[in-house]
Amino acid sequence: MATNKKKRKTNKRNVAVIVMCAVLAFILIVVLCAYLILKSYIGKINHVDGDDWNITVNTDEIQTDEDGNIVVETTMSEEINSSGAENFGNGEGVEKDYVKNILLIGVDNRHFENILSNPGNSDSIILVSINSKTQKIYLTSIMRDTAAYIQYSDALKQKAEAMGKVYSDGYDKINTANARGGPEFLLDIVEGNFKVKVDDYVLVDFYSLIDIIDVLGGIPMTITDAEAEAANNYIRDMDFDRHVEDWETANVLSGGGSLILNGVQAGGYARERQTSGSDFNRTSRQRAVIEQIIIKAKKMSVSQLNDLVNTLFPKVYTNMTEGAILGMVADAVTYLGYDVEQLRVPFDGMYEPVSGGNLLPDYEATSEKLQSIIFATE
Repeated sequence: MATNKKKRKTNKRNVAVIVMCAVLAFILIVVLCAYLILKSYIGKINHVDGDDWNITVNTDEIQTDEDGNIVVETTMSEEINSSGAENFGNGEGVEKDYVKNILLIGVDNRHFENILSNPGNSDSIILVSINSKTQKIYLTSIMRDTAAYIQYSDALKQKAEAMGKVYSDGYDKINTANARGGPEFLLDIVEGNFKVKVDDYVLVDFYSLIDIIDVLGGIPMTITDAEAEAANNYIRDMDFDRHVEDWETANVLSGGGSLILNGVQAGGYARERQTSGSDFNRTSRQRAVIEQIIIKAKKMSVSQLNDLVNTLFPKVYTNMTEGAILGMVADAVTYLGYDVEQLRVPFDGMYEPVSGGNLLPDYEATSEKLQSIIFATE
């Protein structure tokens, strides 16, 4: 009798062990499947090493003198450029282990050329700072007309010369850096001027934005009649470039109001700078569009998420490794709970208009203020 009880206890333990092993195996299979699915999705993103950017298209206007000699363009005085060189070379950018900085680069590749050889001007530059201590995501727009000190490598100068252009160190519009040296070069320029360490970038063109918003079913936006009229100019241009039938009327806005904008309408709204405020308000509109995308993304269904990934990822270019992206995906649920705060540089009262339509920030004050916000601890 005692032997039978002992056997029954042993059998129960064996059953418990088998059940536990089965549960663990099931969990392992689920985790493995999820990992493989994520890995297959992330594999759609274009990972680009620095050497892969082989820029062979020069969109700069080449200026020559009356004898046909190429003119070296300068937009600032020698004195101002000298002060810029001192600021640019003054140490590396600040970094904190609780803040992840990523540069979001939006380019206008309207001719759909090979982006690795023609990355284009970065008309949208947004520093995305994810702060785990304040539990905020800071979106800092860097205006395209910001005068940034641009320091070229010898290799870039030689490549420019081969294309019939002369690049000289000095201040210029920051959006030219991406077209001339690619996103890795733009990272160096942002870090050198603003003293914020940023190693990673994500680059998309404005036409990718159209697809993203359409997958999300549009985004809500309140716009004025003037903004709608100005946006229509960009909407028609983009529809013409995409060979949309009836491009002159297909997606135009009849007026302002509280609207649900589709992809091309939102793209036109984000790009327009013809209304009051010019590029100052345009950067605000770009951040507002991104914020609405984040809000809609929090509510996506599984099928929408699948469509979004399949639509967006093949059009994304980044230097982030697969492992780094997987790590961010693992933290995505946490990040979706963070508040979003919008910033813009140059900050009000910290810049002066200068030649060439540039806006020259007080870089010492600007860097100090920017760092105090994105690296805040409470």
